[in-house]
Amino acid sequence: MINEKIKKQALELSDQERAELAHMLIDSLHPEKEFDSEEAWSKELKKRIDRYEQGESSAKPWSEVKKNAQALLD
Repeated sequence: MINEKIKKQALELSDQERAELAHMLIDSLHPEKEFDSEEAWSKELKKRIDRYEQGESSAKPWSEVKKNAQALLD
């Protein structure tokens, strides 16, 4: 269980600081693999954009995606 003092301090960080902390913690889960999550996301985004631009995938408006997600939660 996470120490309450640590949780409280983490939640008091700014959005940017919490994001940096989250990346650091995720990257620390596999220290033997020098896995750079930012680089991996960049590659994945480029791959998805390329597929979209080549007509191999489609996109939906955020409002539709949000509506569908909300329906699943309700």
